[in-house]
Amino acid sequence: MSADRSSRDGLGRWAMSLAFYLYALLGAPPLARALKAGLEQADPRWWPGALLFAILLLEPFGLRWKLQFLRRRNADEGFVPQGPMLAFWSVTTIAHVIVTMMVGMLALDAWGAVGSGADDASGWWGGVMVALILKEFIGLIAAGGRSRARRVPGHWQEHLADLLLLAYGGVAYTAWWEAIMDLEALGAGTLGPRLALLPVLAVLFVFLYLPMRLPFLLEEFHLRPSAGRKWRLTAELGAGMVFGLYPVFG
Repeated sequence: MSADRSSRDGLGRWAMSLAFYLYALLGAPPLARALKAGLEQADPRWWPGALLFAILLLEPFGLRWKLQFLRRRNADEGFVPQGPMLAFWSVTTIAHVIVTMMVGMLALDAWGAVGSGADDASGWWGGVMVALILKEFIGLIAAGGRSRARRVPGHWQEHLADLLLLAYGGVAYTAWWEAIMDLEALGAGTLGPRLALLPVLAVLFVFLYLPMRLPFLLEEFHLRPSAGRKWRLTAELGAGMVFGLYPVFG
């Protein structure tokens, strides 16, 4: 199997990127409004909270399956990934844990377990957060190792893995950036404070944005590298920053 062939297996990194940005334009605003309403109102909003928890619980399966298919492709080609990836993936892992905790808290808020309107009977939320932390560790351990997919790359299970990672990236992005951070109020202020905060917001955005783009990053760093990797990474992060920071100047 050639490097070009392997890069087209799955749903394709560029197709996944396009799907993510289409979601950010069309699907994210309605979900963000529902999540903001959950933050502002005392009444539980069950479907947004259920959606967030479903995404959090299903994403580890997608990550494990995707990595298994990537290892299978590399084994078929006789390619061993090399390079200084430890620091990069360490940062991405830390950001992933932080985003998961933020999304979990937002889901609990949507259900009325925390925030305004929560009562003493909602003390079980602490157990849910501990469970999410354990989920992160178990998911990372399960995704590690050297296990490979038994099925050939391009199987429907790899497509499902891509979709689960895409769903996590899109919904989590909406939750932490558009619902929790919510830059619309900042965008309504004067230009000076916006420019002063822009560098801080840019660094914070890139740090927490990395786990949102796992389908793209996994294929870039685990498969045989092809020409133009730096350009593709710059374009991917740059496009994300445009989508994420444009409300500052809206």
